[in-house]
Amino acid sequence: MINLRLNEERLRALAALAVDQALSLGDVAVSATARIGGGMRVTVAQGTADKALRDLTQSLVVTVYQQGRMGTASTSSLEEAAIRRAAAEAVATAGRVAPDPDAGLADPATLAHDTPLPELASPSGLTVAELSEMAFAVDAAARAAAVPPGVGLRVAEAGVASSDGRVALATSAGFCRSFSFSQHGLWAMVKAEQDGQSAIDMAQSMERRFQSLDSVERVAAKAVERAVSQLGARSLPTQRASMLFDARIASALLGDVVGALGGMAQHRRTSLFQDSVGTQIAPDHVDLLEDPFLPYGLASGAYDREGVAGQQRAVIEAGVVRGYFLDSRSARRLSMRSTGNADGPWNLRFTSRNPAEDRAALCARMGRGLLVTQFNGGATDPVTGNWTRAAGGFWVEDGVPTFPVSGITVGGNLRDMIGGIVAIGSDLYRQGAFQTGSILIHDLQIGGAP
Repeated sequence: MINLRLNEERLRALAALAVDQALSLGDVAVSATARIGGGMRVTVAQGTADKALRDLTQSLVVTVYQQGRMGTASTSSLEEAAIRRAAAEAVATAGRVAPDPDAGLADPATLAHDTPLPELASPSGLTVAELSEMAFAVDAAARAAAVPPGVGLRVAEAGVASSDGRVALATSAGFCRSFSFSQHGLWAMVKAEQDGQSAIDMAQSMERRFQSLDSVERVAAKAVERAVSQLGARSLPTQRASMLFDARIASALLGDVVGALGGMAQHRRTSLFQDSVGTQIAPDHVDLLEDPFLPYGLASGAYDREGVAGQQRAVIEAGVVRGYFLDSRSARRLSMRSTGNADGPWNLRFTSRNPAEDRAALCARMGRGLLVTQFNGGATDPVTGNWTRAAGGFWVEDGVPTFPVSGITVGGNLRDMIGGIVAIGSDLYRQGAFQTGSILIHDLQIGGAP
């Protein structure tokens, strides 16, 4: 069971103390963030306890703005004397750096003084012993899974984690709020072996409510199925083909799009979707929706680290860009208004307006091509959009996966790929802030055997 010794009221008082102390030392604008968190993590491998970790962390960060100059200092002690020293250090640092006319606190009109807080906290109340019992259960379920004759299994790691935290933000603009949060996880990593070949894969479930995690049996079964299905993988001839990106890895494409629509990429003119507000970059059946207020969402919140309110919005609507991801600094540089994304995107959902199709239906629609289920490194050129990844997956014939594939690269131009999305599946998978189904795109490059 996690015991956080400071409540939200006390954290707000400590953040406000840092602000007041910095204000007493000069003509400055100030923000201070105080946080405390604790967690437990237990891992097991092949029926043997691996690690049991318990941690408690705390910190306070003070940021000072003085005529465009910014100074930051932090302390891991939440004693008042340490906080006063950190505030003084931040003020002193600000006096030694070059000014940035766009640095400063958020516009007071954008602050989330009254924005409702979504539900984020749901402590598990479990002990290390109870988490350990669950980790052993994941391990046992994986080792007991039915597999084809001649296939050996080894559990590389089975684990359970539970954490809780609290954060308070105060600024010299009169903002002072706090919130509590929880995050829990369950995972298994399995190695399958047959005839001298091996394959390793994993499954995981991450939630803010412990009771919402996938079952032990489901996580173990997914990990085993994924590892076993890759045995006997082989390369492909170099060719062009249609590709269906499995929902589990399709968020990597979405991450590149979000980066291109980020405020600093737009300001530096290093975006393949430069000056794209009002421009069609995807087919008209495609939407990218942002929702900061989803109850227990992994990327939910009423405000970002600057205190700016998030907003429910369509970032891409019917294929057309409607906005960027902006913090206060990038917004000033673009003569725009912050979108409350100083911490990155809130919960994003990449969807299609077309009738729903699951992954099997999309394989059937593709007919012949590559179902991509793994990325193993690669690169995206943020300016040109040239995109390559080392990949693995399954070759599809007549709409059915026929054999596993490895040792290939896949590539294309991200601008053409996003513009050429044929379908987004109904098999939604959430990874952090991103939720998307499988994505079907035609005519991409496979680099494989000569």
